[in-house]
Amino acid sequence: MVFEHDIFISFTHVDNWVAETDQQGWIDHFHKGLEIRLTQLRGEQPRIWRDRQNLQGNDYFGDEIIERLPKVALLVSVLSPRYLKSEWCSRELKHFYTTANQLLGVRIDNKSRIFKVIKTAVPLEKHPEILKPLLGYAFYEVDDTGRPREFSPIFGVESRNKYLAKLEDLAYDICKTLDALEAATAQTSEAPETAQPLGLLSSMPTSPPQPDKQQIYLAEVPIGLEDERDQIRRDLELKGYQIFPSEPLPNDPSEFNKAVQQSLQTSRLSVHLVSNPPTVGSSYADIFQQMAFARSQEQVQLAAQTVQTRSDFSRILWMPSTEQPVDEALQVLQNDPDFLNTGLEDLKTFIQDRLERPTAEPAEANGSLKVLLDCNEQDLVSPTIEPLYEFLSERFEVQLPDYETSSLAASENLLRQCDAVLIYYGHDASGLWLKRRLLALQKTLYKRLRPLLAKAVYVADPQKQMAAANIPVIQGADGFTPNSLEPFLVQVAQGGG
Repeated sequence: MVFEHDIFISFTHVDNWVAETDQQGWIDHFHKGLEIRLTQLRGEQPRIWRDRQNLQGNDYFGDEIIERLPKVALLVSVLSPRYLKSEWCSRELKHFYTTANQLLGVRIDNKSRIFKVIKTAVPLEKHPEILKPLLGYAFYEVDDTGRPREFSPIFGVESRNKYLAKLEDLAYDICKTLDALEAATAQTSEAPETAQPLGLLSSMPTSPPQPDKQQIYLAEVPIGLEDERDQIRRDLELKGYQIFPSEPLPNDPSEFNKAVQQSLQTSRLSVHLVSNPPTVGSSYADIFQQMAFARSQEQVQLAAQTVQTRSDFSRILWMPSTEQPVDEALQVLQNDPDFLNTGLEDLKTFIQDRLERPTAEPAEANGSLKVLLDCNEQDLVSPTIEPLYEFLSERFEVQLPDYETSSLAASENLLRQCDAVLIYYGHDASGLWLKRRLLALQKTLYKRLRPLLAKAVYVADPQKQMAAANIPVIQGADGFTPNSLEPFLVQVAQGGG
């Protein structure tokens, strides 16, 4: 079928009111901005329709809208407290949903024909039932006090930039859905005249699944990291990855865990943006932040369980370089080989390298784990390293650097191919040598065949002090004792299943 309009914007006129008569309302700006961006993305001006009459909830639902809604490709609902009270907006939403189901279906190629734009914060439980399953596009953020702050093109540079970023996300997704809808309508127009009318999407032929389209679980984040999550999501979607969760996660704890586990099971990788816990308090803002933090931490733990059961799955933990873990639980996570404390661009690079690395071949049933005992050339022949080497050799296949024939490439291959790394910081090793080895280890984490099970620095010289970020430190200055390696062994055992 041929649509007369690409988009219908459903909104309440209260949300377009202005304080000054010479100003444009929020909806006016939104309509114009969306039209411009879609024209730039698609190369042609979209046909966007919205009701410009100041209709009230008890007005007659006119024949014009009834007749035109079935000929609209997509519906954009601008959600606000007033929208929820508008009988008119409710009728528009329900009528579009009904007519869309009777024709091509509400979902096309797993993309909804209804877009939820959240202008003003509204609790999910109050959203219309039709809109609840949709993630939506929140044109606001919650500040440190727990107060929602709306994005607007006229509220200053920061608010304008965030407004435009959300508008970009919406326009890009609308563009993809219009493309999918055009392909679907082309199929129906080419069908024989005797074909039966299409009903719900389940009865409609869809594009075959793309086996090379990898699925990524991008976890919910604590308050304050929403912008970073949006940037990562936007970057991955532009590269063709499918992002989970694809709908709001439930509030009920058991349903929440079930939904997260289902998404993790179909994903190749999970990405978790973490921060220190918020201040404990009883205000609404404090409780809101505590709940968001708890939900993000629960997803970290569920991903850790998935790592234990699937060899083809891994996770990445990231904390901004401007922050250092002070919480005990985060300090434990900091010792995880896949914990990053870097800038956002470094995280993007790490994610891409992790996704592009080749799939690891399954290990032999009786294969030993490989531990690289990385040390300075002089320490390699030191008698103080022998007890440590002998202890590790009884449990693992221990690899040592070959300083006689080794090149830089060979050294990096050793780091990539081992299952765990223990850097021996002995008497003859300099601080510069240690720094270079830590950088080499960090670099090779990107393209490993398998996730690194454990990493640590063993400090064997009493005159050397070290407090390294992102890596555990084992103190062995008083001589080797098996107990000192217990945390390292536990980490290897947990990672190796």
